[in-house]
Amino acid sequence: MRVEELLAEIEPLSHGERCRRLALHVGRGLLSDQLATDQLTTDQPATDQPVSDELAELGALGYYERSLALLIASAAKNRPALEHLAAAMRDPAADLAQAAISWSARLGVGVEAFAALLDDAPAATRTAAYRAIRRWRRADLAEALIERVAGRWGEAEAAALLPACSEDVARERLGALSHAVPNWKSFGRAHPGLMLDHADAELASLPAATQRFWWWHAPGIAAAIPYDPSRVIGLLERHWTEGPVPQAIEPHLGVLMDADPQRVLRLLLAESHRPYLSLRRRSLRERIARLDEADIAEVARAVRSDDYALLLLLKVFPPSRRERIFELAMDGIDLSTAELDEALLNVLPAGLRTAHARRMLRLRRVAETPHTYWRTQSFLPFDEALPVLGAVTRRQDADERASGYADLIACAGRSRDPQMLTRLFDALGRLRNEQDPVRSIALGALARIPGQAIRVEHGEAFLRLTDDALAARDCSYATRDALGAIARQICLQGAIRNDHELLAVGLDMITKLTGHVEHIGFGRLDTVLRRGSEHDLVRALAPRLAKSGKRGNHRLALNLARALGRRAYDVPALQEALEVATGVKDTSIAKIAISLWLAAPRTRAERVAVLLQRDASAVTLSDVLAVVATDRTDLLSSAALAGTSPEGRFWRPNVVFVPSAQRAWMRRWTARQRADYLLLQHLVARDEGTTSSRRGEAVRAIGEVPGIGAEELRPYLGDDELRRIALTAAPWIATPQDMLPELLQAASGDDAHVSVYAATRAARFVPPSALAAHLGPVMTDGKITARKEALRILLHNRVPDAMTLIAAAWDDPGQHRDVRAAIASALRTRLGDPEAMRILTEAANGPRDVARQVVGTSPIYVEERHRDAYAALVLEVARSADPEAREVALPALPAWAPWAPEAPTVLASLVTDLDVTHWRPALDALVACAANGSGTADLASAASTLATASTSASEPDAEEERDIPASQRLAALVEATLTRAAGNREAAEPAIRALDDRLPEPLASELLAATIRWQNAADKIDALAARDMGGVLAISRVAGFLAYGPNGEEPDWMPCTPIGAPEPEDVLPHAVRLASRGDLPGGLFACALAGHHGEAAGWPEEWRAVLRGLRAHSHPDVVFAARAVLTAEE
Repeated sequence: MRVEELLAEIEPLSHGERCRRLALHVGRGLLSDQLATDQLTTDQPATDQPVSDELAELGALGYYERSLALLIASAAKNRPALEHLAAAMRDPAADLAQAAISWSARLGVGVEAFAALLDDAPAATRTAAYRAIRRWRRADLAEALIERVAGRWGEAEAAALLPACSEDVARERLGALSHAVPNWKSFGRAHPGLMLDHADAELASLPAATQRFWWWHAPGIAAAIPYDPSRVIGLLERHWTEGPVPQAIEPHLGVLMDADPQRVLRLLLAESHRPYLSLRRRSLRERIARLDEADIAEVARAVRSDDYALLLLLKVFPPSRRERIFELAMDGIDLSTAELDEALLNVLPAGLRTAHARRMLRLRRVAETPHTYWRTQSFLPFDEALPVLGAVTRRQDADERASGYADLIACAGRSRDPQMLTRLFDALGRLRNEQDPVRSIALGALARIPGQAIRVEHGEAFLRLTDDALAARDCSYATRDALGAIARQICLQGAIRNDHELLAVGLDMITKLTGHVEHIGFGRLDTVLRRGSEHDLVRALAPRLAKSGKRGNHRLALNLARALGRRAYDVPALQEALEVATGVKDTSIAKIAISLWLAAPRTRAERVAVLLQRDASAVTLSDVLAVVATDRTDLLSSAALAGTSPEGRFWRPNVVFVPSAQRAWMRRWTARQRADYLLLQHLVARDEGTTSSRRGEAVRAIGEVPGIGAEELRPYLGDDELRRIALTAAPWIATPQDMLPELLQAASGDDAHVSVYAATRAARFVPPSALAAHLGPVMTDGKITARKEALRILLHNRVPDAMTLIAAAWDDPGQHRDVRAAIASALRTRLGDPEAMRILTEAANGPRDVARQVVGTSPIYVEERHRDAYAALVLEVARSADPEAREVALPALPAWAPWAPEAPTVLASLVTDLDVTHWRPALDALVACAANGSGTADLASAASTLATASTSASEPDAEEERDIPASQRLAALVEATLTRAAGNREAAEPAIRALDDRLPEPLASELLAATIRWQNAADKIDALAARDMGGVLAISRVAGFLAYGPNGEEPDWMPCTPIGAPEPEDVLPHAVRLASRGDLPGGLFACALAGHHGEAAGWPEEWRAVLRGLRAHSHPDVVFAARAVLTAEE
């Protein structure tokens, strides 16, 4: 068959029929879509019929015909077809070229074609090729091309091929490319064993300062967890030293627990990780629930100070076990005066909840606070709470009555007993005459009671409440909304239990609410009904459906269809009811019904024809248009693209209908259909009588049409109202490369902020060899924004001689500083180029805005062979005379210190130079270096120097602008060390040891007290108390650090126990011993320990005895401090 005949034959067909006809034409039978074209696949070998001439003829025509050629070639799969696919990889239409690349990789096109393609391929084409090679696991292509790609296009693009290589080749190449891997998750999924080998070796070789940055690569390790979870646990044990679980690993904690629960548990409960144990992941909580009681107890104790984490843990256990788990969590805590959180009480079993409620009611502060007292009453058994809460519902104050109703209803709901609910309704008799604010709160509480307690015998009471509320003149939206929620809950329970009478109660409530509430649904029935029970539900409701349908009320059918979702598709009675609803007079109802009736995929194509035959204007509805535009494209020209005003109730007469179509829809259209759509959009865009926003939408729609060229958008570049929209749409047409000249020209005008970023995308479709000619003029004459983006395009697209152009721009004496800064920032990825290193070296010694750009990368993203040189650049910026440039570089030095050994010395000199004003960043960086193991000697030397200076007679003392600067810096040094210890005590150990015997008092004692280890700590604490720390104020400050750790006070930001904090029962013997010493330090230390740990323990008698003894201490300052510690507030 000739091509013209084939095109004419398939033109009037629907999309599906067109595909089937083409499949028949090439002797194939299996169809699938791929990118911009409709593609064919098969499991059977292709017939080697001669299609070469036909493909060549189609390939020489327009966009639509070329897409058909791809379709035929992908179906034929013979030698001429593969040759056509290889040639089509260079199609000027970007989406067709990318589709051809994908099919070529899938069907086995050889290395030669891909190698020739990549020699000067645009960036978008290269990206598509790498993606296709990875997707179809073409190891032969990846291994043959990776060296070539690395040499021409750089290591980042070569690394993109690693997941497709064989494991041996990937292992050989990974060392040189690891810094450039763009997607570790993809690599870890393809080579899990190699991923773990690399992670182990890399983390072991990296300095401690850099290891935490490496966890940015954790997605690759997470992808390898199913391969060998035990090895991942080992990695975490060795190299996860601080902070929460890496974000990529956290979702897989359950899998790790399955592999080795004890090791994972030890990890999570380690001193440096324990405060971050949040139990957010249900998979982790479920595994914890399977552990031995001793392990569960340790977890429960670790999270007991975090109410929400404890609540999550309790909820994962069945109610029968929660009492024991709660006891384990609170072991050692005196709860006799504790007020438990309401949410926590709700998850406790009934007996324990009641016991704690009774205990709390005996507390004075609860008994004397009415609202707290009533709320606590609601946790008692209903019969016990009814006298008190019932009396509250009869109080004079409306707010108090509302609280009484809410608490009484909550009390009945907690019992989950239908009889209690029946008794509750007897107690709600006065609600009928209440004012709406009270009624709405009560009904809201009713809407929250557990649905399991609702029975059909409660139906009369619910209906009575509904009538009473709707009859009230002050009935509010909140009241109506609460009634709707109750009705929804009743219907849901009736459907789940297949209780038709209960379901009828809910439907009666909905009927009463109709007209008062905009929409009441059934919720998600599709997720709760048993398989097949949707048919039983609809059969039970069939009389109601029929009755309401005869009255013209179709809301029940609509609500059912919404609630059942996909499960409604195969229920004939419901579908018939929806069909009837599509023809009702109320257009709002009809639109909803049409949407639901067309939702079933198998029948929507036939149903849409019925709708259009009944009412042509239905095509203006988005759901109808979507079906026509995707499934029934044979109706498209007559129904939607005729340029007329369709007759019917859904459209205004004498107004031309211009549809808005999605790009994916239009890929299923023929060339003629796209042309008709394009013509309609042009009519709107050129109509100056139309609003500018509507014209702009039309221009945007023009840019979405597959296959259009630059000539369709160019006319709008001269329109002041539409130019920016046209520029925005330009890089998304089929041939964005054709719009690059216009975009670059606009980059020199007022539209630079739009055109520059559009040009960036358009440049991705231009061969790099052609980009220099386009970008050269912009680099010299463009606006600042345009010049910056042009140099980025040059670098990112690997344009030949790009470095020559960039070097010329850098060396231009009149170059703007922002352009220089952009050059320095962009060249950080080109460290192998001598010209790039020259420019970066000059940048490091340049003005602050340029020098600061050198600092903005981590060692992990710099290849090992370049790290020494780059560390020298960062250090050069840190030595800058410009304080702003120096202040940016100093915080980066700890990460680079392993490759710049002199960095700590530079930092120490800044810290000890009292003439330098911006010293604090250097101090923080020096402490960080020491904590990471480099520069401890420099930290010790700096502390000694400052200590000597602090005692010098020449130190400024209470002067106008300076006051004891050396002493202030010493205090800041200790503070920085303690801040690091608060996050990770082990990591801060080198810095702590470096300061030993280097600090004056009381700073030395503060550091010792804050970082003391509580295992076998008696001798250390006694030695601390015996030190000469100074006066009572100094001793009190040291005591605070002893009690609270590095924070020196209760940390507000940390819900759990601080890192390294001991349990109260472990501290008690030390407090008793210190209190018995009889001296001032011992007494103040004991006061601080009692104030913190006694309160944490709930003030049991042992701690209160310590406090009483301290109040009888021989030293008046201890007595004063002890009396400031209170076990209870008035």
